[in-house]
Amino acid sequence: MAKLLLVEDEPAHFALYKRFLAEDGHEIMGAQCGEEAITMAKRFCPSVVVLDLVLPDMDGMEAISRLLCECGQPKIVINTGYESFRYNFRCWGADAFVVKSSDPSELRDKVRQVLKPSFEQGTGRDKRN
Repeated sequence: MAKLLLVEDEPAHFALYKRFLAEDGHEIMGAQCGEEAITMAKRFCPSVVVLDLVLPDMDGMEAISRLLCECGQPKIVINTGYESFRYNFRCWGADAFVVKSSDPSELRDKVRQVLKPSFEQGTGRDKRN
């Protein structure tokens, strides 16, 4: 299927999300901090980056900006425990927003959604244009 970069610094959350996302046949790579995520995204060109916003080394909004500018504009799914980030304009560069839950079904659904070609979503064009 697709290459996914899962950026999550909590090992238990990483294991849970990786298991659910791998069920769809995706190749899952992991990063525990923003710098590692940027390096891996440059090297492996993931189709989707699943990004926690609270990272040990950088602000998640900085990570979004750098991923979009330096890494070929991958699709980004924000996966955070803080609903308030949804209203931060710096997060609007992401393709989807999910509030963390013990049930990762919504995360898996959002990843599926952003991987669909835009014409299947009824837009007929790329949503970034």
